[in-house]
Amino acid sequence: MRRLGTWICLTMLLTACGGKTLTVPEYAAEVEQLVAEMEAQFVSLDADWEAQAPTVDGARSYWDRRLQIRHGFLEHIRDLDAPDGIAAQHDAALDVFDRITAADEALAARVATFDTVSEHWQWVDTPEGQAADAVLEDVYEFCRASQAEYDATAERESLEDVPWVPPEMKEAIKVAFGCPP
Repeated sequence: MRRLGTWICLTMLLTACGGKTLTVPEYAAEVEQLVAEMEAQFVSLDADWEAQAPTVDGARSYWDRRLQIRHGFLEHIRDLDAPDGIAAQHDAALDVFDRITAADEALAARVATFDTVSEHWQWVDTPEGQAADAVLEDVYEFCRASQAEYDATAERESLEDVPWVPPEMKEAIKVAFGCPP
């Protein structure tokens, strides 16, 4: 389940920006920042969990905190006003983040039924853990596809000084979501 912390990279499409319509590069930069923040939260949470002896109360606390991070992230995604040209990607992000949040909720419910916790990641081998890992693979795939889509805009930099090319065709979007291979 450590991979769940990393999944966040998908988490890429989220940012609440006070009603201001963002350009695609602004949107991507905001998303990159939010992904980095979420990833840092998961890394910290996982480190805290591994630093203590595994207990039922510790596992439940871990999952309460993990769900807080997931729900906060999903809220940001829902609040995001995606710029033109990103709406389909934004909708796909909502779908995949809804699914990983639901999978984590199911896994947290399973952990809440544990009478003992003898290993830090013992929930990985439960049906709910395996289901969450399967959704996590979808999250990773979405991350990689989105990163590739943004990376493809790098070719547009050569058009920056061409006056007759519309601005939206000049936008090179540079982000690093940190998607796992």
